Amino acid sequence: MYWKIAEDMEVGDAVSILAISHVFYEDSMRTGGSISWTNKNPGNIVRSGEAESYGAYRGKYNYLFAIFPSEEAGFQGIRKFLRHPNRRTKTILGMMKIYAPAGHGSNTPEQYAQAIVDALGGGVSTSTRVDDLSDQQITKFAEKIKQVEGWATGEEFGPDNLPEHVREWLEQYPTRAERAAADQPFAKTGVPNSEGVKNIQRRLNDFGWTPPLVVDGIFGAKTEAAVKNFQQKNGLVADGIVGNKTWRKLVGL
Repeated sequence: MYWKIAEDMEVGDAVSILAISHVFYEDSMRTGGSISWTNKNPGNIVRSGEAESYGAYRGKYNYLFAIFPSEEAGFQGIRKFLRHPNRRTKTILGMMKIYAPAGHGSNTPEQYAQAIVDALGGGVSTSTRVDDLSDQQITKFAEKIKQVEGWATGEEFGPDNLPEHVREWLEQYPTRAERAAADQPFAKTGVPNSEGVKNIQRRLNDFGWTPPLVVDGIFGAKTEAAVKNFQQKNGLVADGIVGNKTWRKLVGL
């Protein structure tokens, strides 16, 4: 590894600073783009053993999503997901209800499926079975998923030109345990349990939230209520989402 500043850094490690994620690869760090770009995961495939079987880094994730070693590996992951034996008999609509279920964020699988159909062209409908699609159509299917999921290029840095605030953060927290304990993730109801959520809970307690939150790393209803109250008192939009502006207030910036 090239990250002498943090010698136990592993490929696929994700670090969050003020709700902005930074993902470290063999000799580069990505940040600032869409999460799909940062993770080299154009389909935003969620972290799982299945994602790892497609080539995602084992045990690595950023927010809810798997991290891949290359954009090509991530793109092939979409194709493999669509061709999985357990779901290849699904219709296009049925597939999108699995891939982007209603209630998961702003997903509308019916609209998503129609966008796929429009990209594939004539002779295909939302009721067409995925195993009736050609390899070329599967590739177009995957390309449309990449587009719909959002692919915005951010910035890429090497070991010798890390942004100063990232370098200072790594110098302050040089070990994996220290980085986990200081994590400042983008967070809202439903995110994975984490040390970063514990950090949010501790800071809300420090600001006098009563009764104090249980520092368990679970972003549930009580944590959301405390976040909304904190945001309201600090002139922020009280949406219960801990993003960059909320983190800056939590750490006194």
